[in-house]
Amino acid sequence: MRGITRGSRVRVPSARLAVALTASSLLLAAVMAPVAGAAAGQPSAGSATVDGDPSEWSLAADHFSTMGANGHPDWGNLYLRYDCDSETLYALVLAADGRKAQQTRPEEAYLRLDGGGKLVSGESGDFAWVNGDGELADGYEAAGSVSPGSHTLRAHVLIDDESDDGYTPIDANVDLDLVCEEPTDTEPTPTGVVDPTQGTNPTPTGAVDAATAKPRVTLPPTDSLGRADTSDGSSGMLVALVVLGVTIAGSVILTPATARRRRR
Repeated sequence: MRGITRGSRVRVPSARLAVALTASSLLLAAVMAPVAGAAAGQPSAGSATVDGDPSEWSLAADHFSTMGANGHPDWGNLYLRYDCDSETLYALVLAADGRKAQQTRPEEAYLRLDGGGKLVSGESGDFAWVNGDGELADGYEAAGSVSPGSHTLRAHVLIDDESDDGYTPIDANVDLDLVCEEPTDTEPTPTGVVDPTQGTNPTPTGAVDAATAKPRVTLPPTDSLGRADTSDGSSGMLVALVVLGVTIAGSVILTPATARRRRR
């Protein structure tokens, strides 16, 4: 065949190189996946009445995380709201798919903040069981004081089952990013207020001289009358000189060499 000389070699990426590149891509994806899922979340803005009635919650907009354990990642759901005015975190925990929480173990129904003590539980704090009958409940509502900033939260409850223990604990361990906008205290400047150093009292707009019955005209201070504004004169002159210089230089550079020889 023409175009190919004897003894020439066409280099093709080896199978080993392709396998190495594929393995590197998969390893990078595996390393980056946990990082992407670890981002802190912002709860919905608002408050709730902790009375065991979840009807005021939006199970779509307020959903924050699933809850689970022991190979069951979706046995419950955690819903959150945060009120910046009162710095209060509101939580709703509901068992999923017809399951029930054990109401007889109130110490095992709680919110724990930043790995410390319990923020609120079935034994203390602002807490209410949801549709409880004294033994089993659909879940619980709770609220606690939390300052804005980054926090970790653990929501915990026991789900009734037929195991030897009679329950399965489920949890949600989440990162919170509670962000509140600072109020802007901007007071409008009263009309007619002048710097005391000026020594001039302004005349209100539309005021009329009582003696002449003619509108008063407020004049500028006497030291500014007849004074030309030269603040931009020097800068304007400098810009003009620069433009002129660039124009001359451009014309010289762009002049054809033949034209310059003719001038000689």
